[in-house]
Amino acid sequence: MPVSSNLLLDFEPEINTSAQTDNFWFVDNRESVANTTVVTYVLYSTPSDSAKKMIETLQSFKNLSFNWDSYGAPPPSAENIDRAISFVRQADKNLLPFYFTAPGPNGELILEFKEGRKEAAAYFNPDGTTELILNEGDNFILEGTVEKNYKDLLQFVNN
Repeated sequence: MPVSSNLLLDFEPEINTSAQTDNFWFVDNRESVANTTVVTYVLYSTPSDSAKKMIETLQSFKNLSFNWDSYGAPPPSAENIDRAISFVRQADKNLLPFYFTAPGPNGELILEFKEGRKEAAAYFNPDGTTELILNEGDNFILEGTVEKNYKDLLQFVNN
């Protein structure tokens, strides 16, 4: 199974994704310098309700103790939880349909997305690696890493 330890989660919203305009604000800061006007536009977004819920759930995992599942499972590390939360914030900018999150038995975190029969699972492993699995119904579509296959995830869910 491909894994990666170079987690890069600074994804920008992709072209051809739609956004709800009531969740975005543009700030127009104008400065005049030597007869030149500099205009800076900053895009702020508020997380969607589903992203807020997923972030709350992920943060609650920081309260888990060793053996949280009564089978000896270690809790996910605070660093791994923060990586997953960062991913949720970025994925929300691309309007990914959050479905479910849970800690795994080995300290990993699982985030699931679902749109109709299309399902995606992103794994954030305790060693810093990630995994991404895409399925449509009973059909396996792709297995890779979050970093290398993020655009595949967007295309898969949004098409």
